[in-house]
Amino acid sequence: MKRYSLFLTLVLGACGGGGAPAPHARPPLAVAAEPAALADYTPRLTVLGTVTPLQSVAVRPRVDGQIEAILFHEGDTVRAGQPLFRLDDRAVRAQMAQNHAAMASAVAVQAQAAADLRRSQALVANGFVSKATIEVKQAAADTARANIDAARATIVAAETQLSYLTVRAPVGGRTGEINYKVGATVRTADALPLVTVNQLQPILVRFAVPPETIQPLRQVMAAHPVAVTARIHGNAAGIATGRLVFLDNSVDAATGNLAAKAEFANAGDALWPGALVDLDLPLGAAAPHIAVPEAAVQTGPDFPYVWTVDAAGKVVLTRVAVAGRAGGRAFIAQGVRPGMLVVTDALAKLRPGDPVRVKGRA
Repeated sequence: MKRYSLFLTLVLGACGGGGAPAPHARPPLAVAAEPAALADYTPRLTVLGTVTPLQSVAVRPRVDGQIEAILFHEGDTVRAGQPLFRLDDRAVRAQMAQNHAAMASAVAVQAQAAADLRRSQALVANGFVSKATIEVKQAAADTARANIDAARATIVAAETQLSYLTVRAPVGGRTGEINYKVGATVRTADALPLVTVNQLQPILVRFAVPPETIQPLRQVMAAHPVAVTARIHGNAAGIATGRLVFLDNSVDAATGNLAAKAEFANAGDALWPGALVDLDLPLGAAAPHIAVPEAAVQTGPDFPYVWTVDAAGKVVLTRVAVAGRAGGRAFIAQGVRPGMLVVTDALAKLRPGDPVRVKGRA
């Protein structure tokens, strides 16, 4: 009987304890935070651009011929009009000699015809020469003058042909690889050019303007020249400064972007064709914005946000609108007021309403 009473006492004691024990409250998480403060921010557009020559000309022969001499070295900087290649010109020079001889003959014939015409005109008054004879002499003189014009035209054509046998640089710039050697026969129909000349000073950088910045950029460009700074990709130091010179007249329907070009003087050839560079363009005047560390801004599925600390020491998920980023700071257009504490670390561990302890603060 005593054993039964003891067992019943133990069972009732186990069942009558009031359920499971209450869970322990989560201790405050130590976080770093700093107060939001006003700072001037100039809205800017930072995009990736491709360096493109102002002009890139594939040099081709204008007549067929054999290369007799190459008058430059690969990679040389050449001026517009500078001779680059000389083709064999012996046949054309022989033709020019024949044309000059034909010209001399035509001049002699014209002189004889003119003299005959003058003598006949002197005799016609005395009745020694008929009018029909005068007409024949006049026709001969006119034909002789026309032959001179024809001979002169053949000389000009031969001189033009001769000029084509010296291939000159169509623009100033830097030469690329020479695709033919001395002795090679080149033709106007060849697919491969003799050489390509890229104009490097000035030079262009092509880039795409995102849809949301097209209108601000157009407004700035209409107000004043837009300065553009080029940087090596991933490097903060600028290597060249130029200006915006072109916005396309239509938006790409597939991407919504607008094609644009910036021009740089490119002294010292800092920009090289084909290179990728970061471009920085101002989109307006400086204005005060809330500045917070860039790492504090998180990107949610629907909007960006930051964690702020309220008066009770708990974190609040605060939706923000980001005006831009620069120098490791994010500039907030709305969502955060000056003085609000913005959490800057342990962001992945936070949940709305969690108590926190701000490091360095009571």
